Amino acid sequence: MKLHDIKIIKKDERGTIYDCGKSSFISRKKGTISANHKHEDPEIVYLIKGEIELTIGDETKIVNAPVMFKTDSNVYHKLVALTNIELVIDRDGE
Repeated sequence: MKLHDIKIIKKDERGTIYDCGKSSFISRKKGTISANHKHEDPEIVYLIKGEIELTIGDETKIVNAPVMFKTDSNVYHKLVALTNIELVIDRDGE
């Protein structure tokens, strides 16, 4: 049996991002902000646990897990963790 450590991409006061191949597993603490940007690559985001205030473009709504949503290329998006949250992000966006 081969076991491999999972690389931590980033860890700060908000939480941790784990490298899971083409995807990332992200844990964030209540009250923290994630994304707050736009980028070239589309993403599929899976909110596995918790509640967020989600902004995509000029639309904002409260979203509860479990749910999946997409962010298109070059579209502003922002997540505010209203509870502790867990996300999986597929950066291939397909």
